[in-house]
Amino acid sequence: MSTRKRQPSTLCVQGEHTQTSGPAVVPIVQTSTFVFENQQQLLDSVQGKTGKDVYTRWSNPTTKNVEEKLNALEGTEDTHVLASGMAAISSAIMGLVKSGDRILSSDSIYGGTLHLFNKIISQSGVQIDYVDTAEVADRLADSGSTYKLCFFETPTNPTLKIVDIKAVADAARAKGTISMIDSTFGSPINQRPYELGIDLVMHSATKYLGGHSDIIAGTISGSKEIMADVRSAAKLLGGTMDPFASFLLDRGIKTLGVRMEKHNFNAKYLAEKLSNDSRILRVHYPGLSSHPQHDVARKQMDGFGGMMSIDLDSDLTGTSKFVDSLEIFLNAVSLGGVESLASIPALSTHYGLEESALNEMDISKSTVRLSIGIEDAVDLLNDLMTGLDVIGS
Repeated sequence: MSTRKRQPSTLCVQGEHTQTSGPAVVPIVQTSTFVFENQQQLLDSVQGKTGKDVYTRWSNPTTKNVEEKLNALEGTEDTHVLASGMAAISSAIMGLVKSGDRILSSDSIYGGTLHLFNKIISQSGVQIDYVDTAEVADRLADSGSTYKLCFFETPTNPTLKIVDIKAVADAARAKGTISMIDSTFGSPINQRPYELGIDLVMHSATKYLGGHSDIIAGTISGSKEIMADVRSAAKLLGGTMDPFASFLLDRGIKTLGVRMEKHNFNAKYLAEKLSNDSRILRVHYPGLSSHPQHDVARKQMDGFGGMMSIDLDSDLTGTSKFVDSLEIFLNAVSLGGVESLASIPALSTHYGLEESALNEMDISKSTVRLSIGIEDAVDLLNDLMTGLDVIGS
């Protein structure tokens, strides 16, 4: 067997292992429980001595296959696949943080994560401090040993701010703080935070990893030492991935490399075109040289992704009219699938947040989040142009 390091697209399809016999596609082990010959064999497995599966809430062969593939893509020692991105975040936080601990979080994060922190985690006696996205590393450096865990996104949802991953990783490690990133917008094709020193890498696998808007899934990856506590919490919280969904996730990952090439191309094409349209006040896309953190993005990303946001020169009524008039861009939340989607964060992903919190994230009522799919780029541009024409009609 060759010892040459496989490139990301090869890892997406085949992982690190060479298939020499048996099925080319890993089977679906659709079972809740596993049978043993005797009690001693069962006990050894319960104690983790054999590596055999006992109960699908704990582990399952189909899910293990996806976890091994993601380890190869991220460069991590252990990955746990769960039933949603929120299950991944909550399992990690509750497995690693206890009452009296403090979390440092960037202020520009997914609305669901923000609600989890404010409504659930904070009620467990955990203090959460929010800091401007640009100041995460500096706050850690000045924090003493205040924080048990630091959480951030890059690129951020929905305004595509960029955080210097290595700067945060270095600052966190120097202070004994666990660093955790939501890397959903990047995908393992465009960025690999573990290689830059981040302790835990999380994805909403519903998005780019799955890629077809047909599953809900989440992943958390890191060292075996840290992941042991995450796995223990996940087992008790019960956010279990169904084996069939694990099969679909694996199937989605196989095309991740080629899909991301098209996502990257289409988004950059549209960002450049839209930047020249006077009806758009601002295009948020790290691939543009005008983006405030473009140089940081170039340093840590292999591609800039398929997500962008635009601020229209309009009010909420006009912005709603724009989104409702689109035909190829589907009027839906979520992201990262092969089809293009459009949504208004103030009415969807970040609905219910105070206006002051939205302002801190650079989200206005005229902000539209666009998930750029793999359709023809010219068709996508024409659809957006038609929507802009409708506002002015």
